[in-house]
Amino acid sequence: MIPRARELLSGLVRYGLVGVANAATYYGTYLLAHPQAGYLVAHAVGLGAAMVVSFLLNCRFTFRVRPTWTRFLLYPASQVVNILATTVGVVGLVHLGVDERLAPLVAAGLALPVSFLAARFVITRAVLDPRPALADAVTGPIALPER
Repeated sequence: MIPRARELLSGLVRYGLVGVANAATYYGTYLLAHPQAGYLVAHAVGLGAAMVVSFLLNCRFTFRVRPTWTRFLLYPASQVVNILATTVGVVGLVHLGVDERLAPLVAAGLALPVSFLAARFVITRAVLDPRPALADAVTGPIALPER
């Protein structure tokens, strides 16, 4: 296998593993919020929690880069397609009669490949602003606990 293709496939596999943790975060949050807020609000709350977890795990594990504030701020932009696809998918599947507890899982699976490519682009190619004041405040590393 060509080294570049191997690297891409390896990243996709790691992204899939992070996706399992991300899905667990999303789905657990969704199930906790659903009885109080309904399926659409629970979906939005689950997406927010999962996005933070996904960003941190994808930086460290999938793409092996330090999480920075710039990457963190750009990361949601990489997930716009994913958010739109899963939201439309959840609503559409529920309207088609799919159980509200199952619809998010099906919708998430359908959005996975495009989400990987968008996240890879944003996380590995985030442009750092050379202006010192902005660089210090926005592009510096996010403090994480040591392992």
